[in-house]
Amino acid sequence: MLDHYFSQLFLLLKRLLLVYLAYFICRVLFYSFNHTLFGDIGFFERASIYFYALRFDTFSILVCNSLFIILSILPVTAFYSGAYQKILLWLYAITNTIFLLSNLIDIVYFPYIKKRSTADIFNQMGGQTDMSTLLPQYIKDFWYLLLIFIVLVFLLVRFYKKIKISPRSYTYNAKSLTYLILIFLLSASLTVLGIRGGFQKIPIDVVDAGQYTKTQYTSLVLNSPFTIIKSFEKKELALLDFGIADPETIFNPIHHYKNDTLQKLNIVVIIMESCAKEYTKLGKLKSYTPFLDSLMDHSLAFTNAFANGHKSIEGIPAILSSMPTLMEDPFINSTYADNFYPSFANILNAEGYTSAFFHGGTNGTMNFDSYAKQNGYSAYFGRTEYANDADFDGSWGIWDEPFLKFGVKKMNEMKQPFHSAIFTLSAHHPYKIPEKYKGKFAKGHLEIHESIGYADHAIRLFFQEAKKQMWYTKTLFVLVADHSSISDHPFYRNNVGQFAIPVLFFKPDNSLKRSYSKVFQQSDILPSVLDMIGYNKPFFSFGKSYKDTLGRYAVYYTDSRHHFLNDSLVIDLVNYKINNVINYRRDSILEKGLINSYPFETEKRYCEAYLQLYNKRLINNACTAK
Repeated sequence: MLDHYFSQLFLLLKRLLLVYLAYFICRVLFYSFNHTLFGDIGFFERASIYFYALRFDTFSILVCNSLFIILSILPVTAFYSGAYQKILLWLYAITNTIFLLSNLIDIVYFPYIKKRSTADIFNQMGGQTDMSTLLPQYIKDFWYLLLIFIVLVFLLVRFYKKIKISPRSYTYNAKSLTYLILIFLLSASLTVLGIRGGFQKIPIDVVDAGQYTKTQYTSLVLNSPFTIIKSFEKKELALLDFGIADPETIFNPIHHYKNDTLQKLNIVVIIMESCAKEYTKLGKLKSYTPFLDSLMDHSLAFTNAFANGHKSIEGIPAILSSMPTLMEDPFINSTYADNFYPSFANILNAEGYTSAFFHGGTNGTMNFDSYAKQNGYSAYFGRTEYANDADFDGSWGIWDEPFLKFGVKKMNEMKQPFHSAIFTLSAHHPYKIPEKYKGKFAKGHLEIHESIGYADHAIRLFFQEAKKQMWYTKTLFVLVADHSSISDHPFYRNNVGQFAIPVLFFKPDNSLKRSYSKVFQQSDILPSVLDMIGYNKPFFSFGKSYKDTLGRYAVYYTDSRHHFLNDSLVIDLVNYKINNVINYRRDSILEKGLINSYPFETEKRYCEAYLQLYNKRLINNACTAK
């Protein structure tokens, strides 16, 4: 009797081992396609990572196959029937196909977000992007991935069927039934233990990957089903208490600049899709943005600026609302999205401004239209309002050149003073440019370079058109990237360089002609602009004006870790505790940890105060100056 049951369990083990092999193949492919993003990682270190990755694969495999496992360990004679085995096969094939697909998608998605996918990927597929248009393009561009997926699933099912099963029958007596129940419970308990990741107090989580390798390699330890499942669990922030009675004395989110007179300049914020610092002259490599570079010579150029996130959906609220995403869900999709919080529009509208948000994408993309409406923008102009699909790029929306000209036209119709936010989109995969510009821009060595050249040209034409308008000389222009993008440079692909972006403030009278070398972040833009135009009322912001030169940090959240950057240090926090400190100025590949060299008490208290305030303010819906 027990021999029969052990044979049944051994059959389950062999079937699950096939899934482990499939996950291993996915990880090898993930590394092979993205090896330049992981730097110089040796064979033995990679082998060690693959070994420790089994702990995370075990979680995903057991969660995915939990129902399959339960049905496979039931000691019943029906297990050997053809119908029962057919149910098991379909269950095994369908669930593992879905999970393997997420692993393979990240092979090509990883270079853009620099981390494994999380649950917000479903938000993007569920109406925030025009998947009916984009999916055919993705299949065309990444056909080889679809082929790998089909072959992998085919082989998984083929080898599953090759595992022979011998018909058995069960006859029970009290003693054998007791043993069977005990072994069944033991098997179920081992499954639960595997899902927990061991006997430790807290179940395994994304941050545990950092135990086994350097921060920049953790995505190689993890698998995509694991990060997606774990991010589903993280919906609400926790109230934090670091024993800081008055954290506002360390970082005060209520700002009140003692200015005399508000200069009602028009405020135009141009958000440049995927325009990493390294593509410009600030990156000290080959530049693909000649117009942007020339504009920097007449602007307040922030030479050490950083994005607060990896994605557009994280960049928009950081730039326009001084609201960084310091949690798993992008702020716009989080449980706090309906909170009241500041924005350029709702602050300036109260001062008599009119406001508009421009994005040439299909209306509904990443919920930008909903964000704009909630935050006081009186008008939204998207692909629908543009109303001419002759200029549709076939993927994301309206080409940058015609849409930016459309933006100038609509700004002419706005009552002054006005604020407009205009977000480009052409420098986005699949990196198309209009046919008439083929061969005009440098292709470079990365597929994005040519489209960056086109986007830069479109901004040049925008300014040429804007110069003809009456409102031009009365306008402050802010140019900022929403995030960085693909890179093959050792610094610009690590956990500091991959957030480096260009930011510049430009006034047509050239009165801002200088550079700013202190650390600056997207969430500093709102308070900086308000300070610059003489705003003199209290307001809320998670950033600070560039004029406040003390205690400056940039902050972002990636791979379940918070990172705080000052002018020289990057501070890595895991579960709100400092894990490492590195001088990124002296150690550009982030290898020499300093955590054991100095106490870093001042930095520690700043990080704790900031995060304590961030969580408390969002939880209590208290992101106001009152």
